[in-house]
Amino acid sequence: MSNSRIQTEILLGALFIVISSIVLLYMGFREETKLAESAVVQQAQAIEVGAGLFAANCARCHGQNGEGLIGPPLNDAYFFTDRIKDVGWGGTLEDYIISTVSSGRPVSTRPDQWPGEGIGYAMPAWSQEYGGPLRPDEIRAIAQFILNWEATALEQESITVLEEPVPVSEDPTARGLAVFNAQGCAACHAIQGISSGQVGPDLTQIGTLAATRVDGMSAEDYIRESILNPDAFIAPECPNGECPAGVMPPNFGDKLSPEELDDLVAFLLAQE
Repeated sequence: MSNSRIQTEILLGALFIVISSIVLLYMGFREETKLAESAVVQQAQAIEVGAGLFAANCARCHGQNGEGLIGPPLNDAYFFTDRIKDVGWGGTLEDYIISTVSSGRPVSTRPDQWPGEGIGYAMPAWSQEYGGPLRPDEIRAIAQFILNWEATALEQESITVLEEPVPVSEDPTARGLAVFNAQGCAACHAIQGISSGQVGPDLTQIGTLAATRVDGMSAEDYIRESILNPDAFIAPECPNGECPAGVMPPNFGDKLSPEELDDLVAFLLAQE
């Protein structure tokens, strides 16, 4: 075999090795890209599944958009920046969410602001491991959905002041409906065509029924007292015929301005 042929074969072999290396590097790069793309797709699917689970199981306490009703807000800057520090959690926020959703909370960490369910617990356990209805993968999906709020939640630190004030309705019942929704009443109380809460009594005809509850007490006084002192009366419309004491927060007298209280009473009186 001539030297020129040997040199040619060596050159071709070296060239083959270089080309093979380039192909392998490209395939490896593509594999990493595919894995990254797959991870993005899986996360998007988890968020989509989590959105449905959150709406079905969590929204009535935490709000459809995580704004907080009888449970604390999950779509605010505090939750993403300070919550785990304040409770002394040493892991990640994702782990904190999964742990809390899985095992629930026997008592609220902030009962004066967010009493939670209030029927023997602040938040029920949702994991099947603790007797709840959800699988571990479903709880992880809920966590992914909540974590997806981080970008918008952090933007809430900047508050935009409107140059023009928002028009206020002259109808007290319309203003009262706004109070009813803003204060989370819809999460616990059902009113036909307005809300579907199942924690407290049905208020569909409360404007008429309130006048029959206590001898000598007007419907307006009954409703007002029920808001300010929730344990004063136990309504027969409670789900399963029972509304234990402490279910409804007792601090609406502090949370509502006199005008808001008047409007809420007017709205409820109109439910005939």
